[in-house]
Amino acid sequence: MKKLFFNLALVVILFIPSSCSDDDDNDFKPTSSTVDIFDLTFTKVLGKSTLERNENNIKVAYKTSDLTPGYVYTIWWVIWNKPENCTVPGACSDADFAIADMVEVEVLAGTGIKADASGTATFIATLNENDITGSYNAPFGLPAAGGLQDAQLAEVHIVLRSHGPAIAGQINAQLTTYEGGCTTFFDPFTEVPDAEGECGDIQAAIHQPK
Repeated sequence: MKKLFFNLALVVILFIPSSCSDDDDNDFKPTSSTVDIFDLTFTKVLGKSTLERNENNIKVAYKTSDLTPGYVYTIWWVIWNKPENCTVPGACSDADFAIADMVEVEVLAGTGIKADASGTATFIATLNENDITGSYNAPFGLPAAGGLQDAQLAEVHIVLRSHGPAIAGQINAQLTTYEGGCTTFFDPFTEVPDAEGECGDIQAAIHQPK
């Protein structure tokens, strides 16, 4: 594999005697991080990505710009379950796909949109622990990693992929699959698709573990 840097809770309030109030300190509290979104050269900031880590899932709001109106874009989860095993511990990179069995990386589809005239967009996606729906590990030749193993401990990369102009009859595939609408595959972070059939990974945001 080449470089890839690519959803009402009912609250029941119970009376707890004051002598047990210390238990409140053990309640789970969600955490969040907001990081820059970079272009393919990793020199230009194009937006902000906010990742919320809940008890059993993660949710991202990926707000970006510099999109081409009428083009189709998807975001992808790249989940490093064992970031401590990456070449640089806690700072995983494309080189660590070579040790996928050690880092237990999982690549999964997030969500997709067709860009409007503004050239800006917000992608919202949620990933539950142990959910492998939309996994691309097998197509990419990666060993199965079981999806997101621990919402708190995984290093999470969000990758934005361009599928070029919307193509009649192929839009659903463009919005939901890695190869949708693609006849020319650019290596990740090398070129920006600007013609029908051209596809490539062009933006990324990196969320370190809490």
